[in-house]
Amino acid sequence: SSGINAEYGGLSEGEVADKDSSEEEEGEEKSEDDAPKVATSWKQWTPPSEYVEHVTEALNQHYTDNKQRDQYFEKKVKLRDAIQAIVMSNFGEGVLHLTGSSMSGFGTKNSDADMALVFDPHVSVIPKSKARKVIVRLAGSLRREAFCSNVETIFAKVPIIKLFDNISGCDVDININNLIGIKNSFLLRSISTLDERIPVFVIALKLWAKSWNINSAFHGTMSSYTLVNMVLYFLQIGLSPPLLPALKPYVDKLQGVNVNSQLQNYRPSEFIKFTVKNTEPVGALWVKFFYFWNKRFRQKKIFSVYSAKERLRNYNEHGLDIPSYAFVIEEPFQKDNIARSVQYNQFEEIKLRFSEMCRQMQGTVPFERMFGESKEERYDFGQGR
Repeated sequence: SSGINAEYGGLSEGEVADKDSSEEEEGEEKSEDDAPKVATSWKQWTPPSEYVEHVTEALNQHYTDNKQRDQYFEKKVKLRDAIQAIVMSNFGEGVLHLTGSSMSGFGTKNSDADMALVFDPHVSVIPKSKARKVIVRLAGSLRREAFCSNVETIFAKVPIIKLFDNISGCDVDININNLIGIKNSFLLRSISTLDERIPVFVIALKLWAKSWNINSAFHGTMSSYTLVNMVLYFLQIGLSPPLLPALKPYVDKLQGVNVNSQLQNYRPSEFIKFTVKNTEPVGALWVKFFYFWNKRFRQKKIFSVYSAKERLRNYNEHGLDIPSYAFVIEEPFQKDNIARSVQYNQFEEIKLRFSEMCRQMQGTVPFERMFGESKEERYDFGQGR
């Protein structure tokens, strides 16, 4: 358990973790019936080795039970190929890419299939009029296909086609020319192959957050992409030694890559040049993660996986440091706020949930009892299928 006792998040064991303006005043008395108290430094609570072993074993089993199956991924590839043929028959050009969790290594056995149709690999945003014409025409063709059902078009900021694939049984979203999404999926895939603990951790966290209804950008909580970046940032600066480097050199390298003709020349397993020296069990990482963010949620900072650094918010950075943002994580490619969907009232619920997790783990709660009541049957706990 030496990793547990190591310096944590820039604080040594003897230091108190919460020194921002939102913490309680010194000497303020609290009754035993008040909100759960959470250890503010590792000196106050070191997880027993047998508890870390339990959480590690449970996380690995959870991953085995819930990860994306190879046969499910293969069905998505066949679906992509079928839609690619329809694209060519309609437009004579365009390359359809699988993106999102299907490709990142962080997909579950029920993950949707996100796809990006690229006509111009040099332009991230094509005119809305052109995108609309493509969406309408392609959706019309898909409606005539027996394998497609519930085909609909959504003309939001990013126009998409939504449909259900009757063969694979998955929901599908198709966007036009989202180059950043393709590059980001490749980067995340590279990260997921760096160390086997990373996908184990990410998939468990996504399903944990979903079980507590805090994994929905639509409802003002955290998107899955926000959760993934929270994990990455923790792996960069919350561990000693770190498990992940700053992403700057890899993002910069991908910025100029042609996704239609060059990206396939890179191998995800060889893309990130980093020797992992951290050997802590994934159960120890799981415990530390919640303490790490329980502290940082109360700090008005910008957290960047691009630089692996955090900086104070001063509300001067256009598009990123807007006062209305409850929580700010810098998107590595576009430098905007990944967590912009998080609303202040929902952020309070998120903070409460993380604080409660710290309290539960101090009580060595079994892993399966960490999940909320809203979890669906598809989340397996030691019942592999």
